[in-house]
Amino acid sequence: MTAITGILVQIITGDMENAGTDGRVYLGLGGREFRLDSRADDFERGSWREYILGRGPKEPDLPSPQIRVEWPGFNDPRIGFVLDTAFLDKSPVYLRFEPVGEDPNWNLKTVFVLVYVGQSSFHGYFTTPAGFDNLWMGHPMGKIVYLTSSWRPERPRPVPDSIRTHLPEVLRTLSD
Repeated sequence: MTAITGILVQIITGDMENAGTDGRVYLGLGGREFRLDSRADDFERGSWREYILGRGPKEPDLPSPQIRVEWPGFNDPRIGFVLDTAFLDKSPVYLRFEPVGEDPNWNLKTVFVLVYVGQSSFHGYFTTPAGFDNLWMGHPMGKIVYLTSSWRPERPRPVPDSIRTHLPEVLRTLSD
């Protein structure tokens, strides 16, 4: 059992007509839910964001496109219901979308969730299954996607090329 100190959530919104949204997006991990929101105009068509919950992998300065979430005290895995790596296999990991506004649907191109322990040591990641690409989310088609693929250094598996192209730089070197 090791305390989770940080989470990096990489979200790429599809680059097609009406792909962006003003809706709310949440991450479920380790039995807890976190809101992914920043001061930027989130989830716009073609946008690439890396949300930091808790301690970022390159503290104290976050390189672009990494941004801290709004309300960090409420969205920190070290505060309140403190997350531990032992919780990761006990509940599903998911992204949940709550539509808002006149054009309430959203197109998710891809998502990666990186989990860190200690002083930004990489623990593992979660993502959608191989072959996932551009899922529409909203009231007519569903609002949750489960991140069913995972990888941890102690259980190495090859990373599919379709996913590898979207990996943050830190993971490209670990998966070689």
